[in-house]
Parts: sequence; C-alpha cells; structure tokens
Amino acid sequence: MIEQLKNCQKLIITIVSRNKTNRVVKASRRKRAEGATIIHGQGTGIERCKTFWGIPMEPEKDIIFTVVSDEHAEDVLDIISKSVKMSKPGNGVAFILDITRFTGAVHLHKKKQKPTDQPLKSMDITAQFELIVTIVDKGFCEEIIEASREAGAAGGTILHGRGTGVHEHAKLFSLNIEPEKEVILTLVPHKITDKVLEVIVKAGELDKPGKGIAFVLNVEKVLGINHLLEEMLQREDSKA
Repeated sequence: MIEQLKNCQKLIITIVSRNKTNRVVKASRRKRAEGATIIHGQGTGIERCKTFWGIPMEPEKDIIFTVVSDEHAEDVLDIISKSVKMSKPGNGVAFILDITRFTGAVHLHKKKQKPTDQPLKSMDITAQFELIVTIVDKGFCEEIIEASREAGAAGGTILHGRGTGVHEHAKLFSLNIEPEKEVILTLVPHKITDKVLEVIVKAGELDKPGKGIAFVLNVEKVLGINHLLEEMLQREDSKA
C-alpha cells in the first residue's frame, strides 16, 4: 500500500518572468520550502503582446511549482510576493491550491500531520477565483486565449507538452508520433468561470473526440491580481 499524506500539503503555483525565477526559489526556501519544479512557458497578460513585423513577441515566463506544508503556505506565498514586488501590476501572479493526497517525499511522512478536525481558515476575496486548465493540440491556443479574453478573462499562461491520448495513434515508419500539446492556465473570477469555459470549449472544439480537455480547480488564495480585485470591489459597491 502506498503511504500518503492527507490534508497537510499545499501547492503554490507562481508565474513570473524568467529573470525573476531565482528570486522566487531562494525566497521560498527561506520559509521552509524545500525546493521547486520550474516549467518554461509563455505569458499573455492583460497588456497586448508587442509585435515585430507582425509576429507576436510573447514574454517568456516560468511556472514554479512549490509544495509546502499547510502551516507554512501563507508565509511562503507572502515572501514570494515580496521578493518580486507582486503588488505591482505585471510582476507576476501566485496562488495556492489544495493537495488532497501527496506521496513521494518520504521524509515528510515522519512529520506531524494536520488534524482532521482542525477548523477551516476563513476565506478572503482572493478565494473567489478558479483556475481553468485547458489541454489542446498545438495551434489552438491563440483562438482559446482570444475567446477567453472576450468572455472576461485577463489572459493566460501557455505550457508546451506532448499527448498520448486514446485517439492519438499516428505512426511514421512504425514509430508512434505523439502530437504536440499546449496547456493553457487561465485564472478567472468564479462568477465568470462557466462563461469562459463555454467559449474555451467552442474555440478549442473540445466537444469533438480527441480535440482536448479542460477542467477547473479551486484556488484558495491568490496574489498579483490587484487590478482584478479592484474591478470586483467596484462592481460589488455599485450593486450595494
């Protein structure tokens, strides 16, 4: 039986420009984060990408995955924010996701686990966001991001990978050809999640077999989106 940790680990995902990655990793280690996994991607934030002779020049981004204990998650998120001045627009975004099961780090199993009867922490306004993860064949990301923007999303982050789905069996000289995939991370207020998800399905043709998938993850807390929070507060005030 595989030994697992339950309800005591959090995943912090940080998206910053590549020149800020080392600062994020060093800062998180000072707050007992033991390391990080870094993936290269492209950013498509609220400001339109600059072009060179009509070719989009998308800024290079790093997506940093940091697993931390529940008791240290807030401190790690705070120091990451300070290390890259995330309170200023355009400097990056970071958010916490809950990990319901965790295994693979043997040394962590010896540490005290979080009691199951511990009361939940109070939620703040940043918990009103959700993360849409979309996985499609290469070439669909521009249409998906543009459609997401029109539906109210501020932008997205693109990762590159390979697919091995049940509908993908192309071969060349008897060798399996795995199609290139693009993974799009889109952070949206939960009130427009369904609307954005609907346009993603249409733009990516996800209602057709083998075209891709999209799913939604709850976000516990997020930093680096002050402009979105201000818009949400203004809308709430106008309704009052």
